[in-house]
Amino acid sequence: MTEPLPSIDSLRYREVMGHYPTGVTVVTGIADDGEPVGMVVGTFTSVSLDPPLVAFLPTLASRTFARLRTARSFCINVLAHDQVALCRTMASPAPDKFADVEWSASSTGAPAIAGAVAHIDCVPRRAIEAGDHFIQLCEVESMEVHRQVTPLLFFQGGYGGFSPHSMTAGGDADLISGVRLADLARPQIESLAGDLACEAAVLVAVNEFELTTVSTAHGGTAVMRELLGERLPMKPPLGEAYMAWASDDAAARWLTMVGKDPDRLGTHRQRLAAIRARGYAAWQVASGGSTDQADVAAMMIEYAAGGLTPTRERELLARMAEYMPSVDTADFADEQVYDIGGLMAPVLGKDGNVVLLLRLAQLPTPASGEQIKRWASDLRGAAAQVEARLLADTTAARGEYAR
Repeated sequence: MTEPLPSIDSLRYREVMGHYPTGVTVVTGIADDGEPVGMVVGTFTSVSLDPPLVAFLPTLASRTFARLRTARSFCINVLAHDQVALCRTMASPAPDKFADVEWSASSTGAPAIAGAVAHIDCVPRRAIEAGDHFIQLCEVESMEVHRQVTPLLFFQGGYGGFSPHSMTAGGDADLISGVRLADLARPQIESLAGDLACEAAVLVAVNEFELTTVSTAHGGTAVMRELLGERLPMKPPLGEAYMAWASDDAAARWLTMVGKDPDRLGTHRQRLAAIRARGYAAWQVASGGSTDQADVAAMMIEYAAGGLTPTRERELLARMAEYMPSVDTADFADEQVYDIGGLMAPVLGKDGNVVLLLRLAQLPTPASGEQIKRWASDLRGAAAQVEARLLADTTAARGEYAR
C-alpha cells in the first residue's frame, strides 16, 4: 500500500516558490457595469501557439476577478521596470484607481495602459478551477510590443528590473538586496535625469573590488551607455569615488593594492580624504572623445566576461586607468568653464559607510564651475532623500545588505 505524501505547509510552499521570479502584468477589461477594472497578475503564461492561447491564474476568492470576468475582452499589459508605482496603484483596493492611470481603449476595447512594454489583446475562453485558483484561458486576437525596455520583475516580495544577456553582463544572487535598495532611489534618479537632461544611475558593490550599475534613468538626449549589471573594477587607481566613503577596513585593503611606495600611498590617501570632505566626486571628459569611449567599452566587456588570467586582468586595469579620466579632487572655480564628465555622491547607511552610489553622466557641457556645484548640490540632496528612505526601511533583506 502506498503511503500518502506528507502535506505541504503553506508557508513552506510560499517560501520555496518565492525563489522563482515572475514577470508582472496587469490584466484589464471593461466590466459589465461599463467601468474599467484591472488586476496585477504574476501568474501570466503562454499556453499554445496554434491556436494562440495565453492564461493567467487568479484566486477563486478574488473579488477583482469576479468583476473582471464579466468583461468581453482582456488586455494583458506587460509592465516595464520603471512602472513600479503604477503597479502598486493597480494593486491597491481603491475603487477609482484608473483615475491615476493613463490608458486608452485597445483594439478589443479593453484598457491598454500607457508605457507598458507590450499589450496582448485577447478574449476569455474558459475558466478552469484548479485548487484555490482559476486557470483563465484566453485566445489572443492581437499583440504588440510598444517599448523596447526591460520588464518589471517580482522576486521574493520585491520589484526590480531584468535584462536579457544581450543587455547585461550578468548578475549574482547577492545583488538581489542591492537591486531592492536601488528601487528606493528610483524616484530620485528619474527626477535628476529629467531636470538636468542627463543620465542618472544607481551603483552597488558586487564585492570589495567591483561595482555594478543596477538602475538607470535618462533625460534630454542622454542614452544608455553602460550595461545594466556590467562589472566596474575598483582596483587602484580605479574606485576612488566609492572608497572615499567605504569602511576603514575596506579602504585599507584597497590601498594595499596601490603598492608599498609611501609617496603613492600618501597621494591616494589625500585624494580619498579630499573627495570625502567635498561630499561628492567629479571627473572631466577624457581628451580622446568617442575613440577612448569605444576602447574603454571593449575593455569593460572583456573584463565583465571574467575568466581572465591575473596578467591579463592587470593589463586591462592598467589600460582602463590610462584611458579613463581620474577623479578630480580640486574645487571648481565659479567663472571657469569645464568639460564635466560626471558626478557621484554616496548614499550612506547607519554606520556612515557607503551603501549606494548615485551617478550623473552625459551632463550638458561645457559648464561653469558654478553650474557644476549646483548639479552637485542637487545630487547630494537626492542622496540625502534616499538615505532617509533607507533608514526608514526595516525589512530584513535590506538591513542585511546595509550591514
